[in-house]
Amino acid sequence: MQAVLKDSGLKVTTQRCKLLEFLIQVDEQHLTVENIYQGLNAQGKSIGLNTVYRIMAHFEQAGLVVRRQFESENAVYELSGKPRHDHLICLTCGKLIEFADPLIDLRLWLAAERYGMSVDHHSLNIYGHCFDCKKKLESKSGR
Repeated sequence: MQAVLKDSGLKVTTQRCKLLEFLIQVDEQHLTVENIYQGLNAQGKSIGLNTVYRIMAHFEQAGLVVRRQFESENAVYELSGKPRHDHLICLTCGKLIEFADPLIDLRLWLAAERYGMSVDHHSLNIYGHCFDCKKKLESKSGR
């Protein structure tokens, strides 16, 4: 943890090490600051909520995490360095699915080339209803 923090230009502190270790170990990759705070405290790693907010801002500035803002949700964070991907988000239950599609990537690059742009990064979030929620919605409406 210490080497990662140093390489990112951040001062090494016990709290930053605990938080980074938690982010690396946790299965869920889209966490709010509140999720991180609760998870740390559940593991007995007591860090104040304001401190978690502050550290996450530092991690974002240093490029250790990526902050994402999905429609009508709090910001979520994921570790940087993951392969490029897009998101499918259920408007009913909030289910979030990461996916990568080479055809979408190709179309983006072709569009950029056509209009004389270079692509540094992009964000694609597709909103809809997962099949489970869609079935529930249809059964309520009598379809």
